[in-house]
Amino acid sequence: MGLQGLKSWIIMRRDEKLLIAAMSVNGLIFGSSQLVNPLYLKDLGLNAALIGLLIAGQMLIGSFLSIIFSTLGDAFGRKKFAIINRSISIVGFLLLFLKFPYGLLIVSLMSGGGLTGALLAEKSLNLDKNMSLSYSISTFLSVIGSLLPMFIKLRYIILLNLFIVLISLSLISLIKEDYKGGKLDFRLKSFKNVMKLSFESLVGLGAGLILPIISLWFYLKFAKTAAEISPIFAISNGILAVSTLFSPKLSRHLGRVKTIVYTHIIGIILLILLPLANSFYLASLIFILRNTFMNMTGPIFSSFVLNLIPYDERARGQSLINLIDSIPRSFGPFIGGYLFYLGNLNLPFFITAVLYTISTIGFYLFFKDVK
Repeated sequence: MGLQGLKSWIIMRRDEKLLIAAMSVNGLIFGSSQLVNPLYLKDLGLNAALIGLLIAGQMLIGSFLSIIFSTLGDAFGRKKFAIINRSISIVGFLLLFLKFPYGLLIVSLMSGGGLTGALLAEKSLNLDKNMSLSYSISTFLSVIGSLLPMFIKLRYIILLNLFIVLISLSLISLIKEDYKGGKLDFRLKSFKNVMKLSFESLVGLGAGLILPIISLWFYLKFAKTAAEISPIFAISNGILAVSTLFSPKLSRHLGRVKTIVYTHIIGIILLILLPLANSFYLASLIFILRNTFMNMTGPIFSSFVLNLIPYDERARGQSLINLIDSIPRSFGPFIGGYLFYLGNLNLPFFITAVLYTISTIGFYLFFKDVK
């Protein structure tokens, strides 16, 4: 390796670390938001149906921003649009902190996933390992995020999340981007694979029915406060973080597709059992196990997707998958919230289990022969 090659390797390793840190620190937000946002909106006077509608709007707007920014990022460089995306989220969190609930609509942090994923794929020497490490650190940090309502008022958690996004933005700004796009192109040579992967949108619809408002479900079913629910989310995320580290080893043993399918099947069975639990502690245990099995293969799936999509299409390809997933997912919180409003706390779980089952079968049939 010459001097130039050594220099490139050092830069690549540095940028890998920066990107992993920039993606991982968001775990604090993800850990708190699922618990905090629905209950904070409730404190602002919104009912369950309106809370579901607002969260649905956030997902839908974020999805469209994702495809726009990712298409522009593939053409003109991903770094600058990842920074713009986070800047918009900072404004959204500020509006939320100022008690303007509709600020949630432009908290679009998730819509930058295609951009940062493509940047990490560009820089990574071992994408599976880096994805797994990023997911694991993010999930460990989400444990802390889940515990915040025990010590900090919901409103000030919103303010803390604003500063976390600012940290993520700062880390991305330090990255040296090597990718050169060159032209705006809405075509996808990988369109066929993207459409197959988009079958996962059924998971999006199912997940949207319950996951964004699961803290509200615990509150309505067991009359538990955010502080009482908080440790359950923290334990769940902690166990998930550990299991995520082992997912690459499981993948090497079983193969990526079988690993994803087998863990999803266990997660679906637990999902069916969750609404049938007649105590808070039993429901909490099932919730923790379901979260682990359903999500431990997240980095494996992300790596699988990035390896199926050509280098110059990764940001918009992944974002198109996210868009097709998020459109039905965005309707989920409204439907789930409305059913909760009517007093039906079980049906959303059973609908989700059916959708997960169809999606898992489809994924296996489409990709069982992919090595």
